[in-house]
Amino acid sequence: MFKWTVQAEEIAKASTRDVWEIWTDVAGWPKWDHDLEWSSLNGPFKVGTEGKLKPKGWPASKFCLISVEEGKSHSDKTVMPMTEIIFNHLVTPCNNLEVRITHRVEVAGLLAPILWMTMRRALKKGMPHAVKRLAQLAESRAKEKVHK
Repeated sequence: MFKWTVQAEEIAKASTRDVWEIWTDVAGWPKWDHDLEWSSLNGPFKVGTEGKLKPKGWPASKFCLISVEEGKSHSDKTVMPMTEIIFNHLVTPCNNLEVRITHRVEVAGLLAPILWMTMRRALKKGMPHAVKRLAQLAESRAKEKVHK
């Protein structure tokens, strides 16, 4: 089976809760991931809930939450013919004031070599920017809480 991955990380001066609140606002994903036109979730943010998103330049696709560890991580899976795309999201405390945000995409299956030549380039370019914007939003959220 063919398989490849892309990963991006960023440190944020925020709490895991700040990041978690942004992740669970699925309709808000395009605020930090500018490669998305829109995204939606058809129910609560828990394992088994399905959603849909529209990446720029790609057709809309369905995804399903396959793991959710509140305040820490979640993964979603998109199934294509003979291929799976899994997006893993993890936030871990670094110290009292910072967290590490990690996004990792795993693509496996017969179409993975084709997606390697098309999707991988876009992910390697866009994912670091998305994670950086997510970190910035989390930091803004953390600052707002301090000033309240």
